[in-house]
Amino acid sequence: MTTSRFRYQRSDFSPLPVALEHLDIRLNFLDQRVEGTIDLRMSARQPLETIELDARDIVIHAVTLLAENTPTPLTFEHQPERHKLQIRLPRPVATGTRLTIRVAATCVPTDNVLEGIYLDTTPPGCPQQYMSQCQQWGFQRILPIFDDCTAKCTMTTTIEADARYTHLIANGNIDPALCPNGRPVPKPGAPERQQIRFINPVPMAPYLFLVCVGTWEVLADEVVYPSGRRVQLEYLVPPGRTENARVPMEILKESILWQGRTQEYEYPFDVYRTICMEKSNFGGMENVGNTTIITSAALVDDFTGDRRLEYAHGIIVHEFEHNQCGSDVTMETPFDMWLNEAFTVDVERQFQRSQFNPDVLRLGEVDDTRAPLAGPLAVEDGGHMGNIVREGFNDPDELVDGVTYVKAAEVIRMLRAIIGEDAFRRGKNLYFARYKGGNANTDQFFACFEEISGRELTQFKREWLYTIGYPRLSCAWRHDAATRRLTLELTQSRSGKGGLFHVPLAIAAVDAQGRDIPETTRVLELTGERTAITLENVPPPAFVSVNRDFSFYGTFDDKSATPEMLALQTRLDGNAFNRVEAMRRLTDAERIRLLHDPHAAVGKPWLELVGDILRDNALAPGLQAYLLRIDEQSVDRQYIPWYRERYAARERLLRAVAEAYLPELIKAFHAVDTSQRPTSPRDGVEERRLKAALLRLIAAANTRETHQLAEDHFHHAWNISDRLAALHAIDVVSHPGRLAILEDAFKAWHHHLNGYTSYLMLVGGSPHADAFERITIEEQRPEFKIAHPSHNRALYMPMSANNKLLWSERGLAWLTDTVIRLAPINENTANRLVGALNQVQHLAADLKPLALAALDRMAAGVDAKSAPSAAGRIRAYREGAGA
Repeated sequence: MTTSRFRYQRSDFSPLPVALEHLDIRLNFLDQRVEGTIDLRMSARQPLETIELDARDIVIHAVTLLAENTPTPLTFEHQPERHKLQIRLPRPVATGTRLTIRVAATCVPTDNVLEGIYLDTTPPGCPQQYMSQCQQWGFQRILPIFDDCTAKCTMTTTIEADARYTHLIANGNIDPALCPNGRPVPKPGAPERQQIRFINPVPMAPYLFLVCVGTWEVLADEVVYPSGRRVQLEYLVPPGRTENARVPMEILKESILWQGRTQEYEYPFDVYRTICMEKSNFGGMENVGNTTIITSAALVDDFTGDRRLEYAHGIIVHEFEHNQCGSDVTMETPFDMWLNEAFTVDVERQFQRSQFNPDVLRLGEVDDTRAPLAGPLAVEDGGHMGNIVREGFNDPDELVDGVTYVKAAEVIRMLRAIIGEDAFRRGKNLYFARYKGGNANTDQFFACFEEISGRELTQFKREWLYTIGYPRLSCAWRHDAATRRLTLELTQSRSGKGGLFHVPLAIAAVDAQGRDIPETTRVLELTGERTAITLENVPPPAFVSVNRDFSFYGTFDDKSATPEMLALQTRLDGNAFNRVEAMRRLTDAERIRLLHDPHAAVGKPWLELVGDILRDNALAPGLQAYLLRIDEQSVDRQYIPWYRERYAARERLLRAVAEAYLPELIKAFHAVDTSQRPTSPRDGVEERRLKAALLRLIAAANTRETHQLAEDHFHHAWNISDRLAALHAIDVVSHPGRLAILEDAFKAWHHHLNGYTSYLMLVGGSPHADAFERITIEEQRPEFKIAHPSHNRALYMPMSANNKLLWSERGLAWLTDTVIRLAPINENTANRLVGALNQVQHLAADLKPLALAALDRMAAGVDAKSAPSAAGRIRAYREGAGA
């Protein structure tokens, strides 16, 4: 992509002309508006005649220079098109001069622009709930500011609001001079109003600012570090939901102590607060001293499914880690956002592995990498995006994607594999110590690891961070029994433009009993096109297990692996990922035959292997579930654009397994007991995963018996993951009562956000032709709020990945109309919907014209000023396809 496609480029980010020292913020929450003033205390870094602040969608009332207690009104020009406020100083200011400027402004929160201060869901009978989101440029929607990551300064925030609110919150410690009891105090002369002041003595970037007023109940606890240091914990929850915060509070306490042990970090403040919010385009947001997390992830109750429980463990530690990586050491510009997020995701993954089965979690991480719609490999296959350090962007929300959170996290993982665990630990400690309290960029981050490890990482950094594409590795191996010599010949090519990658490749030769041959277990490093590795004194291997645990981001092909070897690897490999990967490759071979010949018979050896897996009671439930799962996704990425054909091939494979093993599948299903409520919410997660995999295979039989089995499971299960698996099994077949059962689920679940969104996802993902009418029906129900990000994501995103229905004239018309309608309401979701057309240039001959016509209509219907990210993506896809 060329820089001309981007509204913002790196050249737009230069050192600030001033050093911002302190902000004195006053916010008055009134009916449907927030009136505020901000005093910006600064010192000039260069001679100044004007000062330019960022200001977006706010009304500027006055600008004043505060000098020697004599306010001087200043001339200003608000430029809404540029989102700037230009202030003319009364006289030139010399370098080093200190000055304070006060600006008075008003913002008007909305319920769909979820940036700055916005209207969150309000508890019944309470005054309007207000939440803020300042990453990346939300502060300028509240008050004028240097909205820059390097504008780190101390802050004082005074809040005034209705006395009925239980909490008025901002960053820092409560000022005892105004609020001696640590609570808001009545406003003098106006008892119906209350005030509070927070003093934040730690310099922080404006994007970390938080202000919220609302009604919450509090669950309080504390955590004590081994050093004896105590941190008070507060969990702010919607009224009546304190009990639902007890499990998350335990997760938080455990994660804080775990993070202290493994990351060698102690939280420096007295209080850490978690605040429930309902509406957000993201799962959570770190704000110094205060973390906001969407209520559906922040609380655990009967509507918390297993994936959501895993996510809760992840987001709780993720946002806490941001106190170190993000708040303490802050990215220099949005182009370095990956530094904040990738390292934090890596920490998040490590904590999750301490709580759940690490093999299953790793398989899930690879699923995220390969996800067909928003997964980074799919994004890069489109050729439009994928470089971690971007050339430019149209809106910083574009950076919150699978490239930043998934691909970049894999880069951190590969860096550790290359330099070693100890060097990685010492390198990250140097990084956090060297830039503590300040900002850092990508080069500075890597310099720390080069310094500690003594390794030169130029190639690693250049290809992984700055190019679009990924490595394609292949391996051919041979063993000489006479010399006991094992030789591996490795070849590297790449997708996209650029040089070859520096790749870590984990390998082990495995004997006929499934044992790793110790002399062969190692991590190889590839930097060139061809590499030959010879290992001496190796006994004959049954197979060689290469790319263990998905050791590098990209694709891998073992050219020496025969179907017989892959079947043996599926049965014996001690590495869970490669065991599943071997099965996936065999499944892929069946899928590809069906793609080219839909009438071909499903292979008997493959079916026999499925039967062996089904009967293997020694398998861990989570691993068995993965081995039995048949995806639409192809391992061979050239078939990614074959959307309709992959759907049909999967259905054929599912039916073949059901026809071959239905009695055994039903027996295995009943043998997995998930009926008992466990002591810990984590108990039974893998068993439910296995039960869902078995039920999906059973459902493919599409008989009266299998319909009843799924219906019984729905009615008797207590866990929502079981119940959702049952509903899915009912909805993907011709169950005569499917609509009535789904309506029962709606009536039972619509009052709860997690339950309601789970139901909406079923509607959007249905393979039946009535799905479009059902989406319309849901849109017309009073419960559905199109501006609510959880609602629109849950209903619309599954249809954008619905390969049965989307890839038709009707489906693409639905996509086009929905993008155009949604873009001015929630650009974030609209932009994700456009991503369905990522592969437009590779579509089948009958689909490509339809997709291009859809993009043309989107281009005409989406306003580039109000929805720059969506418009930019549409333009990139059209240009990539030659339109």
